[in-house]
Amino acid sequence: MTLSRPILGKVSRGAPRARRWRSPGQGLLVIALLAPILLAALLTNSVSLHLLLALAVLPLAFAFVWRSPRTTIVALACWLVSLGLVRRLVGGGSAGGLGDPLLLVGPVVLVLLLIVACEHGAMRSLSPLAKAIGLLSLLALVEVINPLQGGPLVGLAGLLFILVPMLAFWVGRSLVDDATLGRLFRLLAGLAVLSAIYGLVQQFGGFPSWDERWIGSSGYGALNVGGVIRAFASFSSSQEYAVFLSIGLVILVSSLKGTRKRLMPFHLAAIGLVGTALFLESSRTPVVLTVVALGAMAAARAGLRPMAALLAGVLAVAILSVALGHLGLASQTSTSASADPTGVLLQHEISGLANPTGSDSTLPGHVERTLAGLKSAFTLPIGYGTGSVTLASGRLGSTVGVGTEGDLGNAATALGLPGLVIYLAVAAGGLIGSYRLAVRRKDVLSLAIVGLVVVALLQWMNGDLYSVAWLVWLGLGWVDRQHGSLPRAASSPSGVRTTGERVYSRS
Repeated sequence: MTLSRPILGKVSRGAPRARRWRSPGQGLLVIALLAPILLAALLTNSVSLHLLLALAVLPLAFAFVWRSPRTTIVALACWLVSLGLVRRLVGGGSAGGLGDPLLLVGPVVLVLLLIVACEHGAMRSLSPLAKAIGLLSLLALVEVINPLQGGPLVGLAGLLFILVPMLAFWVGRSLVDDATLGRLFRLLAGLAVLSAIYGLVQQFGGFPSWDERWIGSSGYGALNVGGVIRAFASFSSSQEYAVFLSIGLVILVSSLKGTRKRLMPFHLAAIGLVGTALFLESSRTPVVLTVVALGAMAAARAGLRPMAALLAGVLAVAILSVALGHLGLASQTSTSASADPTGVLLQHEISGLANPTGSDSTLPGHVERTLAGLKSAFTLPIGYGTGSVTLASGRLGSTVGVGTEGDLGNAATALGLPGLVIYLAVAAGGLIGSYRLAVRRKDVLSLAIVGLVVVALLQWMNGDLYSVAWLVWLGLGWVDRQHGSLPRAASSPSGVRTTGERVYSRS
């Protein structure tokens, strides 16, 4: 499918023209994308250099936001995908911890984009989904002062992980049109292929020196599976790497039908490459959710009802479990990490997927932590505070560490019973709205959005996934826009008529 740019209709004489953001020069674009990597390669290891690099990037971000906010959205995706690698190249990856200035670049850009989005009507004609997300954001702000999390500084830092990614909803609602989303998805698909290559090189060829330093200094226990270190490519965690691969995979699959015949072998190879890297990363949940997402996308394309889509996803997972169960019976032999590290990862993946409730599966532990979080919503209805379930809790001296590894438990724990109720409304509205739009449009963009929100399910509020969480909210904003919650420019006093696209003038 070929995505065309929106076509503006003629403007009647005397009618004010809507301002359109002019695209920046190609030279500025290249500088903005390459400057972080070039500076990182030239500078030596020091936390102060993180600040220097942040100060070098932020002026470019300011210029881009005001000059071309839609291009900034695409550039932000590049920055967040490369963020972990940039931090490691500059100074060991974990240098600076939560106080690393490089972690502030993304939030600053999102805040600036929010300002532009508000000028373009992001807060107009609020839909039920928009109102629910607004309430959830407001509650996160109020919970900053909750003393149970260990102090207001913990709460303020927690906003970076919970509230800031949600700001992308308003950006998507007003600034992301079909052409912009198409550009973004093509970029994400390409970055997923590059990430898969990097991850496979790490796994089969060994980790570069900057990645080795990070492994030694981060103390990130989830990297180690039976004595084998998982791949993580350019990301800050193996979980972020796996979820991003899942997003790339559903985008590649959704665009399969519109691929030209001469490019089909390359497209199929990209799907195989990303799928292989995802499976060898050895995280079970992203694989399961990817299968569910593909089933939901197929159901939406067939025009099935939401309940039928849910059944299709569950059936796909059941088939996967049975198939891997037979494969797992043949591979239940002890594998030495030194002799066959890939075999260790495969056995870990297959054993967990084949028997989700068995001793080799982590599912019971995830369920237990989620239930504990849900219970806290009733035992402590006011919650522990916004920062209590984020990295801010442990790294700012708080004695409260109550993260539950999933949105349901985290919303209940951090924001209390009101937060749990509002989050359920947001999740239901987002999933149903995305699916209904895909059933109606049946195009690459709407099907990919269904896949995106499903593969990131229960991680929408996990701001630790720097390159992933904001994409979910951005996509939900685009969905809300497509459902017609914003007024069309044709009815605005500017007199600007459009074809298939809303245009907003600055007030």
